[in-house]
Amino acid sequence: MGKKYLVVSDNHGSMANLEYVIDRFHGQIEGLIHCGDMEIPPEMLEELAGCPVYMAAGNCDYNFSRDKEDVFELGDHVAFVTHGDVYGVSWGEEELVSRAQEMGADVVFYGHTHCPAYHVYESEGVTVFNPGSIALPRQMTPSGPTFLIIDLADDGRLTPELYTL
Repeated sequence: MGKKYLVVSDNHGSMANLEYVIDRFHGQIEGLIHCGDMEIPPEMLEELAGCPVYMAAGNCDYNFSRDKEDVFELGDHVAFVTHGDVYGVSWGEEELVSRAQEMGADVVFYGHTHCPAYHVYESEGVTVFNPGSIALPRQMTPSGPTFLIIDLADDGRLTPELYTL
């Protein structure tokens, strides 16, 4: 049985959906990955999560005391989380994938677009996840706020499941 990670982004200070999702998966997740634009103190998120939290500052996270990137181990994977705004993610993921390769990361989590995405760049050896926005979605389908649960299988496979509130 694999380990599960909750991936969220762009709650922009809105706590209701974030608290609901964390409570819903309490005790079932190994970690929380927040892709930025929290607009709350990082310490508040860590206390709320009750598990390891990996996070990066977003373009709306003023007075954020953490970095714009966080690199961490996800099983046998090297992962990094960023908001994505500094990598032009609104126009594509090329810069983001290049940055992952520079860092030696094979998994990337990002936000900023408020639209969920999942892409495997086989030739670059990088898998990219965007959970969309847990508070302010911009995509047409699925409608509503979104987040991801990533299942890390014992064999290292990462499987995303997109949820809509």
